[in-house]
Amino acid sequence: MPQGSRGHIGIKKETTWGEKVAGANDLFLPFASETLTENIEELLSAAQRGILDEPKSYQGEKSFGGDVVIEAHPTSIGHILRSALNVPAEATAAGTTETELCSCEAAWTPDEGVVASVDPNDKKKGTYSARLQVTPSVAPDDILGSFIVSANMVGATHIKFWIKCSKITADGDLVLRVSENALGANTPEAFEDMNVPILAAGVWQECTVVITDATDLAAVISVALIMHIELADFEVRLDDIRYLIAGASTTAKQHIFTPRQATDFHADCPINPYTLEVYRDQGNAFQFLGAIVNTLALNFSTTDKVLKATCGIIAKNIGSVSKTGLSLEATKPFVWQDAKIYIGGVADPGNRCNDLESFSLTWDNKCVAKYFLNNTAIPGKIIRDGFRTIPVSFVIDFVNRTEYDYFILGTERQFRIKLVGAVCDATPEPDVYYTLQIDLPLVRYLAYPINIGGPGRLTCAVTGKAKYDAAGYALLATLINLKDTAEYAA
Repeated sequence: MPQGSRGHIGIKKETTWGEKVAGANDLFLPFASETLTENIEELLSAAQRGILDEPKSYQGEKSFGGDVVIEAHPTSIGHILRSALNVPAEATAAGTTETELCSCEAAWTPDEGVVASVDPNDKKKGTYSARLQVTPSVAPDDILGSFIVSANMVGATHIKFWIKCSKITADGDLVLRVSENALGANTPEAFEDMNVPILAAGVWQECTVVITDATDLAAVISVALIMHIELADFEVRLDDIRYLIAGASTTAKQHIFTPRQATDFHADCPINPYTLEVYRDQGNAFQFLGAIVNTLALNFSTTDKVLKATCGIIAKNIGSVSKTGLSLEATKPFVWQDAKIYIGGVADPGNRCNDLESFSLTWDNKCVAKYFLNNTAIPGKIIRDGFRTIPVSFVIDFVNRTEYDYFILGTERQFRIKLVGAVCDATPEPDVYYTLQIDLPLVRYLAYPINIGGPGRLTCAVTGKAKYDAAGYALLATLINLKDTAEYAA
């Protein structure tokens, strides 16, 4: 008799929606239960047959999906975030800080022959991008535009920024400069020039470039863009320029998952798909192809003490495959006592809230399977069918009216949920720990019921929603583990 305790779910990243990539599974999910099914629509005939019984029926649409409930472990939860949110940025040493240098929310100071403005429609973060329109009169090595900043960048290792150019460029055709001089000048104070990598025409690209020597960059006051090679008539946009200072860890890596905005995985599938191998202790394993994490619910409490992730799956098709050998990650899951929850800021312990007894949030991509007249009963696409939403709920001891007053005033609140597990890297001082951190820059309370339900203590079951912020996201996930960039790469 088949038993659930003998089952497993293996996952494999897909590069083409609905097509299994050759090779072993990337990993096996530490799942608790699953409801993945194949549903086949019944098409009922409307023809009258002279009898009182229901007419004939035929097979219609085929749909595939359900829920998978997993315990959140430090490696496997990264793959769930990768599908639900996006491929993370390049991994950095744990403890690496990323600081904004220029938000590009205001127009830069242009050089002669350049028109500077802001663009509210074509941007990567916040309300605007900085736009520079360059005429043929601009000469090689001219500064196209600059902006006033203020930063101590001593110890910085990299600059990260978004850029979009109307022309194809080679490495070094454009140069980004940070300078202790006004207007991006290169004398007499310290400055650093960094080649902008190869750019495709008309496509936003996030660039990460190395800072060769930041020892003298204690008083940076300008950032500038330089045209090193003649490009004639073109335009370029810049957004969200940041600098990185690396952490001390030698093995622990930090992965930052920022939700998709302007780009999708593919025109037929907006978010990153996986092939799921679902073995149910009977014959071959079921193979769910083109599976995405459409919804992701995270919840834990003082009674449900292991962090659970409920993954709402939509898939393209189903198949059959010989089962593979099971191998689960050895790290322990995140549990309730690992949690620190901050409301209204991230100062520890100043903004830490110690009065919650449960917390949950749900990331909902609002995706649906779409069918076409294409000679098949399986979905032709997965499409977005509404605005993404992030419902939030928690139960809090009614010890004061602080958060209730914010509900009454309609003030949105910053939340940080940080789960810190076992030691990940003991090399630096202090130790680095397996960590899952969820940042919600704006949470609006929708209900804050204060009622007496009996003689016991008063608690409030609060509900709300996380909202998009000028920071460029409604939710940001940071994961620290021992995996490098390749683990979650595209």
